[in-house]
Amino acid sequence: MSEIISISDDVYTELTRIKQQESYSVVIRKLLHNQSNKEKILSFYGKGGIEKEKIKSLDKEWQQWSKKYV
Repeated sequence: MSEIISISDDVYTELTRIKQQESYSVVIRKLLHNQSNKEKILSFYGKGGIEKEKIKSLDKEWQQWSKKYV
């Protein structure tokens, strides 16, 4: 099933640039389902194996590292 959508010219240009040989639907689907590493880690939380305090500790360490090297 197909649907027609309207997008701005700049969005169309960007989609065209990144799509290469893929269809627009495939590119949009990938963009919609793309998760950052933070989102992937947080989606793990509460499923066992990851402790809340450990996440807080890692977050603090990451912020310190970011300030030092970024």
